[in-house]
Amino acid sequence: MLGNCLLGIVSICTFISYFPQTVRLLKKKCANDLSIPSWILWVISSLSYTAYAVFVSKDGMLIFETSLELFFCLLILFLAIKYRNN
Repeated sequence: MLGNCLLGIVSICTFISYFPQTVRLLKKKCANDLSIPSWILWVISSLSYTAYAVFVSKDGMLIFETSLELFFCLLILFLAIKYRNN
């Protein structure tokens, strides 16, 4: 029970933390101030954590949270590459 509550908090914080960066990229269409190598590492980290959740943990809430984080990391990386030098 406590674990699910804590994981719910992590999910909400993940969404809140990545959402403003995503909105900013979409509005300004400029990503010159973002570090591409840093976001590549975030994607690798999130992908690894999601794989752990799917193959080892098999916990639905953990899979949801890690998938949400992976989605936003991939989205931000894609937008950063797309809007680089615009």
